[in-house]
Amino acid sequence: MNYREDLEIKLQKVTLAIQEVVEDVYITDQEKQRIIAKLIDFKDAIISKGMELNIELEAA
Repeated sequence: MNYREDLEIKLQKVTLAIQEVVEDVYITDQEKQRIIAKLIDFKDAIISKGMELNIELEAA
């Protein structure tokens, strides 16, 4: 697996995690906001790493 594939898989996982949090009826809105904010930070870090490595990612 190369860096691009690794980063794109991580982006996909973060995107799916965000969707799961949004759809989870047992999590309060405040908890959702906190979790989603952390996931967005992680997603931004992945994209930033791709830019650092000059890898164009297909952001989901």
